[in-house]
Amino acid sequence: MMMRFERLLVTVGLASLMVNAARLHADVFVDSWGHSLPQWAPIWSWERSGAPTKWQYDTDQMATLHALISQVTGAGRVGSHCVEGVSRTGQVIHLCFDENTPEWYIESVSRRIFGDFSPAYYAVVRWSNTSYGSTGPRGNPIRLRWSFIPDGTEVTDIINGGRVPSDLHSVLDTQFGDRLLWQTQFRRAFTSWSAVAGIQFEEVLDDGADFPNSPGSASAPRGDIRIGGCPMDGQGRVLAYSHFPDVGDIVIDTSDWWYYPSDDYQRLRYVMIHELGHSIGLNHVGPCDCTKIMEPRRCTNFDSPQDDDIRGAQRFYGDTHEVNDSAATATFIGSPGELPGGGLRIEASLDRIDDIDYYRFTVGPNRRINIGVGPIGSTYNVGPLTTCDASYPSVNTRAIQNLELELLAPDGTTVLASATRNGIGFGERIVAPLYPAGGTFYVRVFSGDGSTDDVQRYALGLSTESLPPGDTNGDGCVNDSDLLNIMLSYGGTDPRYDLNGDGIVEDGDLLIVLLNFGRGCGEP
Repeated sequence: MMMRFERLLVTVGLASLMVNAARLHADVFVDSWGHSLPQWAPIWSWERSGAPTKWQYDTDQMATLHALISQVTGAGRVGSHCVEGVSRTGQVIHLCFDENTPEWYIESVSRRIFGDFSPAYYAVVRWSNTSYGSTGPRGNPIRLRWSFIPDGTEVTDIINGGRVPSDLHSVLDTQFGDRLLWQTQFRRAFTSWSAVAGIQFEEVLDDGADFPNSPGSASAPRGDIRIGGCPMDGQGRVLAYSHFPDVGDIVIDTSDWWYYPSDDYQRLRYVMIHELGHSIGLNHVGPCDCTKIMEPRRCTNFDSPQDDDIRGAQRFYGDTHEVNDSAATATFIGSPGELPGGGLRIEASLDRIDDIDYYRFTVGPNRRINIGVGPIGSTYNVGPLTTCDASYPSVNTRAIQNLELELLAPDGTTVLASATRNGIGFGERIVAPLYPAGGTFYVRVFSGDGSTDDVQRYALGLSTESLPPGDTNGDGCVNDSDLLNIMLSYGGTDPRYDLNGDGIVEDGDLLIVLLNFGRGCGEP
């Protein structure tokens, strides 16, 4: 029986209304099957329950259709949750959902009909509730508990049918001769996902409750993701199966042989990482060319999430530094002891075009700050799996968003320097003016013009370099130019010339220049 919100209401052929409403932007290309696929098919902001929008007032015919469908189906407030776009066959479609439809379902159906914003990972459904509670909006990090179910707990044999007792522990104990050894491979699989996306996993015991119909529990205890095993089809073929959120449970084929120490148990670990991808909401992608862990076949050239897999996970759960969308929640990335003239590098992402990342760092006096941001990614073919050998569109994941960069003052608001000129696919760099007193500063990474609303991974690098006290212009030499800067700024508050950090340019700063005059200038 369908849930009420699954009664999808579709009205087709409203092209003239949509174009007149000036709300459609779809650049179309042709794939190898000759079908028109949207390279950019925007899912416009959800029309939430509330007063009708202006375009609904202006478009009487559309409002009439909404009212008619509501009357025929009995669905509430038709028109309050609608999506418009160009389908995979180039057809203009207007979709309306019941007012109680979850946002994840709207997005999942919309992506199936309109396509992704660009060729990408196949993100199906995000966790909405875990044993920790509601997970919040897309892009927010989540926490999940996981557990091994006790042997004897019944699981489903999807090959032979029926319910059978799990024998994961007894079989792998026999194969490995060491329970810690095989369980470590599972733990490494969980760590591989938490290392690249905003997902924190906690291993707990398991009470053996009904599988897979028992949600995670902090008190039972019981994982949100539970793992069992049973014999299915012998060596090879089916290796495991799993459930999408909000279930996430996994069953391993225990009639397979998993003990392969010569490759560091890559087979078991790889299969678990792949199945966990399903458990967090990712589906199979193609082609099967061993560039993505969510391909339906096992590969041997890697055993961790790859670029496309990481982008899919970050689309749902953000990067490992979230939530850092404001100066108040900025991620602390360094202190004087950690930046003694050296530097640091972190990897993160903008998971949507309105995502903003703030980072906070502290430097000591007389250090110049160098900051750079650059896109991470590569060019490959990808899309929701049809067949392994089918043709798939190409994507350059270095060229999704236009990365822009700002250095902010200790107040977290005042822009001290910015870099916004290079455009999509390129990095930006700031060589900041010298701030002799040092202190706490912020970096802001955000999306500029021309960006596609999809995940842009990036690397942020920060370094500092030592300069002599009194060097106000950063040329490494304390000389007449620095003395002149102090004199011209005397009585002011410019932090570049406030050498002692007391908030005003005055005699103390002038004295610092005089006492260090000639330092760093070399021999005459």
